[in-house]
Amino acid sequence: MVDPFGGIQGRKFENISGFLIDKEESLKELQESIDILENKKIVKLSFLEQLRSKNNLTEQINNNIWEFIPNTNNEYVNIHLRWNKNNIRSINGIPIKSLKVALMGLKAFFNQINHKNPNLNHPDIMACYKISLLSYKELSPIEETNSLEENEQHLDPFAGVRGIDIYKKFNDIKKDKDIALLDVEYSLEFIDQLELPKSRRDKKFKTNQTKCIEFTFPTSENYLNLFLVWADIKIISRKNIELGRARLALASLSKFIKDIDVETPNLKDPLINQLYEMTKEKYKPIKGTNIHQELKPNSEGGLSYWSEKTHRWIIGKYDKKSKKFIPPKPNL
Repeated sequence: MVDPFGGIQGRKFENISGFLIDKEESLKELQESIDILENKKIVKLSFLEQLRSKNNLTEQINNNIWEFIPNTNNEYVNIHLRWNKNNIRSINGIPIKSLKVALMGLKAFFNQINHKNPNLNHPDIMACYKISLLSYKELSPIEETNSLEENEQHLDPFAGVRGIDIYKKFNDIKKDKDIALLDVEYSLEFIDQLELPKSRRDKKFKTNQTKCIEFTFPTSENYLNLFLVWADIKIISRKNIELGRARLALASLSKFIKDIDVETPNLKDPLINQLYEMTKEKYKPIKGTNIHQELKPNSEGGLSYWSEKTHRWIIGKYDKKSKKFIPPKPNL
């Protein structure tokens, strides 16, 4: 009898497993994302499609594993552990230079999963298995799986790669807050040094002032003028503070700065609002006489704008290859 399928047989499974199918699909999706990172062409178009697109090769695929974080100059990405079209876990703020390591970590993680006897003690494998159970009811129920082992070490799917808090890294309020706190901390150390004989003081404190402190009298170290410094500007002062009480005043100033909410600053507070506007002005993209018109703030006829969501200036950039200006994305 003639085989109408030309003798081609289906793949044989010892135990047909939807978990294995999901593993293979996850590896396939991951490999496509690695190819995109390495600038490999994924799909070759037919001759007719080439004529229509006027391109010999075109990347016709979506990358669901990682994406650039907007307005970070393509320096940082978010990466996802995906299973059956679901994001199981994500790491945000990964430097682009560490992306390949994280992707290869995911590949090693998928490859080591035993589809016949998965280690459900691993929280990520358990999460993947639960997703597969939704599509393949014939899989063994979770209660019949392995027992827990104490101190079990789990393979990190992302190969130890960690992200950073992008929001805080690019938040201009956070930048000025960190600088102000460092100034106050340095001033507190400076006061501690004033209680020591000059010969025993640390060399870096032998100067007679800090940003937050100046001596009230040129011939005495017992009275100080204290300042709240923000965006490199002294805005509030307390004068003639005795040395013993200056430490308490600076400790209070430190607490005030630490309590500033960089994500949702209380702009109804006049002082917080003043600091906010000072930061906004400090980082305003209008420095220099040769600045491109498009980079200027929208109030100056440009396309840059201040984000009320992330508290930073959002600016576009010039593409060196095309020599065209890429405007900033709206509503960031």
